[in-house]
Amino acid sequence: MTLALAQPLTVYLTPEAHQYAGQFAAEQATPEKGKQVYLNTLAVLAVQTYLKWINIQTAIQQSDCWNAGSRAIFNLADLVLPNIGKLECRPVLPGEKEFYLPPEVTENRIGYIAVQFESDLNQVQLLGFVSGRKINQFQESISLTEIDSLDTLIDEIDWCKKFVNLRQWFGGIFQAEWQPSELLPGTNMRSVRKATSESEVPSISCGKIINWGSGATQRSIVFMVKVTAKFEEEEEGIDVCVRLYPADESLYLPPDLQLKILDESGISCMEAEARETDDWIQLEFGCKTKEKFTIEMSLGEQVIRENFVV
Repeated sequence: MTLALAQPLTVYLTPEAHQYAGQFAAEQATPEKGKQVYLNTLAVLAVQTYLKWINIQTAIQQSDCWNAGSRAIFNLADLVLPNIGKLECRPVLPGEKEFYLPPEVTENRIGYIAVQFESDLNQVQLLGFVSGRKINQFQESISLTEIDSLDTLIDEIDWCKKFVNLRQWFGGIFQAEWQPSELLPGTNMRSVRKATSESEVPSISCGKIINWGSGATQRSIVFMVKVTAKFEEEEEGIDVCVRLYPADESLYLPPDLQLKILDESGISCMEAEARETDDWIQLEFGCKTKEKFTIEMSLGEQVIRENFVV
């Protein structure tokens, strides 16, 4: 869809928005950096206003651009959508045919909204949206002829809700129900039996409690996912370790509990099954950037699936 088909939306900027922008700009070391921060702040506040109109929750104070140290070093205009991810709000100056993508904003973004400024800073136009799935990490700009309607943002948010974005975990963004490993039962007890080697490479572990069955026969299992950054010459990716272990007082997992990894086509490519005396089972594998997969757990007739994207 081209810009001609997208419908720009006018957002008026409040005195409070200019107050924030002026305060943040005054902190910067040079006038050029001050102007950048001023426009970035107004762009983020304009998009926040739009999202309020359509009842999408934001957490602007969790955004990197709201952190004094981050905005002083980087060119950021991010807006956090809780349990979903980060939206980048890029300023477009008068006469520009594209908007610039600093290297620090080409990853871990739901997408990008183009915010058109004119000489009068009392209002801006939201030109449209581009999904982060269309952007590669080496892309330096997006042409205004390539942006889609703002309506596609809703579709992108719906898509994000269906997938757990593992790369966002490194930025401290977690989907609902996922907790850091140290907050889950049994983690410390099992830490001495880690099957993966420790290294200096960044890694993070999160999990959730899954209940199997009901009533007196109900069993609670910890579903843990550990992601470790992987840097290769040709392409970046992550290593994934998936582990299941008892969350209740049971010593062992239910026999015949199955764990599978399904590729994007739904084909099983790895699997493990608990035996009578297994206190944990796990699978380990590597993924490339933007790769999608599903983790399937089953016990008897109950099947639970979680979708992930890197």
